[in-house]
Amino acid sequence: MACGGRGGTGWSSLPADLLLTVFALLPSDVDRIRFRAVCAGWGAAAAAWRPRPWLVGSRTDRSGRCAGAMSSFWLSPSGGLLPFAANVPPGLEYLSSSSHGYLALSDPRISPKAILLLNPFTGRRVHLPPIGFFSNWLDLTTVVLSGDPATAAEWAAVAVGFPTTCLAYYSSATGAWARLDFRVPGYAGVEHYEGRFYVAFKSRICICEVGGDAPAVIPLEHVVDADGDASDDDDDDKLPGGGRRAVDTHLVECGGQLLLVSVHDDVVYNSHDDVVDMAGLALDDGGNKGGDARAVEVHRVEWLGDGAVRLVRVVDIGWNNLFLGRNRAFALSGADFPCCRANCIYLVDRQGHPDGVVRVLGMDSQWARHEETICPDDGSSSAGWARRGWFFPNY
Repeated sequence: MACGGRGGTGWSSLPADLLLTVFALLPSDVDRIRFRAVCAGWGAAAAAWRPRPWLVGSRTDRSGRCAGAMSSFWLSPSGGLLPFAANVPPGLEYLSSSSHGYLALSDPRISPKAILLLNPFTGRRVHLPPIGFFSNWLDLTTVVLSGDPATAAEWAAVAVGFPTTCLAYYSSATGAWARLDFRVPGYAGVEHYEGRFYVAFKSRICICEVGGDAPAVIPLEHVVDADGDASDDDDDDKLPGGGRRAVDTHLVECGGQLLLVSVHDDVVYNSHDDVVDMAGLALDDGGNKGGDARAVEVHRVEWLGDGAVRLVRVVDIGWNNLFLGRNRAFALSGADFPCCRANCIYLVDRQGHPDGVVRVLGMDSQWARHEETICPDDGSSSAGWARRGWFFPNY
């Protein structure tokens, strides 16, 4: 299709709002990629369209083993999850959602298992070597990139598993993984922020020093406020503000700041939405036994210099919303992405279980009062989800 025309009457002269309307109605993201490539005018019009977050996962077969079958869903403007066919080659299994628009996949037919980074829109593939010191590949949960391999002259990656027995650092300059000693009894959050990799678990924040001959994870000093708003040194399970036990920890860049987000498991609701203690039983409206609810605490990392930080409690994230799971966490603005509810946290919960859910937590209440089924009917007959996570596309 030619984009030129005489007297401004060609395809390139169509109004931008009309082009954007057509772009939004295209049935697949592959069509949207082709639309953007027609000419500069069409690409500029399409740039105003905001992509929707995805929920992606691999299902298990009836024996409980991962069969590599992937399912994907859009987060719809109504708040539900709509199934669609992602542009992922068949036979690959989902490992994690990475940054810069890449999925971390693997081919179960190849041994030893290695990571394949795939941009499902452009089709770009980046093959990474096996991580020889990860004892169980099924435990790989997060791969965070320092830059887009398609445009960066040099880039790096940090991979983490669950439970976290160590970290793996990859440099495109060397083409090899290096082991970083970092062992914690749970899920650790990793983020690349202002040119550095950081890892956190509970109130412990560390920086990954990877520039020398011996890469290492260096703890940052946690400064306690005069009012004692910090974790109790005698109980590492407790975090600032609430003193609740942390299940998962996430690091998220949001609005130019680094947030430490802690997910807790010590609160449940009864059928009247009343808070009860751990000895209580959560009942849904139908009178059935329900799973325990989740509480989330958010803290902003305040940099004090000389390797010291302070955690400042955040009770309102404004128009922003956070997408958390055992994958790379990210933040979006509800003002820019209308399908997202402002001041909310989207949490993928009950990882590894067929009855997993997406919990939508409002920052005004801090509790999971609204749940959505994580696996809408997508026509699959498989038993359940082996792993799942949020993904934000990059065109």
